[in-house]
Amino acid sequence: MTKEVSHLGIDIGGAHLKIIGVDENEIIRFVDYSSCKIWKDIKTLKNKFLELNKLLPQKKIKCGLTMSAELCDNFKNRKHGVSTIMEYCKFLNFDNFFYVTSSKTFLKKPKHHELISMNWHSIGNFFKEKIRNGIIVDFGSTTTDLICIKDGKLLNESFDDFSRIKNLELLYTGFTRTPLFGITSEINLENQRLKIIPEFFSDSSDIYRILKKLNRKIDLDVTADGSNKTIRNSLKRLSRSFGFDYNENMKERLLKICQRISSIQLNTISDTIEKLRCNFDLKKFTVVTSGIGQEVLTNFLKQKKYKTKYLHSFLKKSNLNIKASYHAPALSVALLLKELK
Repeated sequence: MTKEVSHLGIDIGGAHLKIIGVDENEIIRFVDYSSCKIWKDIKTLKNKFLELNKLLPQKKIKCGLTMSAELCDNFKNRKHGVSTIMEYCKFLNFDNFFYVTSSKTFLKKPKHHELISMNWHSIGNFFKEKIRNGIIVDFGSTTTDLICIKDGKLLNESFDDFSRIKNLELLYTGFTRTPLFGITSEINLENQRLKIIPEFFSDSSDIYRILKKLNRKIDLDVTADGSNKTIRNSLKRLSRSFGFDYNENMKERLLKICQRISSIQLNTISDTIEKLRCNFDLKKFTVVTSGIGQEVLTNFLKQKKYKTKYLHSFLKKSNLNIKASYHAPALSVALLLKELK
C-alpha cells in the first residue's frame, strides 16, 4: 500500500503527528497517528521524520505540511516555533510544500505568519468544493475547529487563534486532552452542586474511557497521574477531581458524573454550531463531522435533529477512510496537494 503513495499530508501538532498518504487517484493508502511531544522535545520530530523516510523510500512523493505546534511553550514565540519546525521539516526526503492561506495554497518558503495555526483552513478549502452549505466540526484531541461554508464559500473571518476563539470558530475543548475543569467548573447531580477541583487530576480521556467510547488505538497520551488506562484507574482519577477517594460502591454515581460532563462538553459544541448558524444566516445546512471524537459528536447531534454527515463519506472508497477522517487537516492537505500542478 505504501508503494502507491504519491502525495502526503502532514499535520504537526504539539502532542501528535498526523500523516495521510493518497495515491494518484485520491484513494487513501497510508494513515499514521502517533504521539510526538514537541512541547517536551523538538528532536522528537526529527526522529519521526527519519522513520517516515524509511517507511516511504520513494523519492517522487510530494509532501504538504501544516502545523499548530508553533504554540508550544518551549518556543520563545510563535515565529520562533514556525521557523524551528520548518528547519526540522528539511529532514524529510520528499518534495516539501507548506500549506498557506494565500491565493497560492502551497509554497516552498512561506512567511511565518502564513503558517501560524492554519491547519483548520485546509479543511475549509477542501470542503468548499464538496458542499454548498455546511459547518464542518473537527472534534480533535485538544481542540474543536468549526468551519462555515455558505453558497460554496468559506465564511470564517479569523486567521489567528485569539480572534478565532473570540469569534467561536475555535473551541479549546477536545476528546482526550482537556482537563475536566476546562469543560466545566461544576455539575448538578441528584439535586447537588458538585465542584470540580481546578487541578490537573483527570481529563476528557478518562470520561470517554469510563463511558467506553474511547478506542484504544487513538488513546495515545499519558494519563494525568501517570498510571495505566484501566477503567478503574480512570474512576480513581475522576474521583480525585471532586475531592474524594474512589470505592466500588461509587461506580454508578461516577458513571452519571461522566455522562453529565460529556453532555456539557457536547452541548458547548452544539450551542456554538447554533450561534455560528445565526451569525452567518445559514438556514438549510449539513454538519460534517471529523476528528477522533466524531462518532460521539455525531450521535449527539443526531439526537438534536441536526442533519449530519461524516467527512469520510466524501472520500473515494478505501478501508482507511474512517481512520483518515480522524485527522482532517492532514487529509485535506494531501488531497489539496494532489490538485497542485
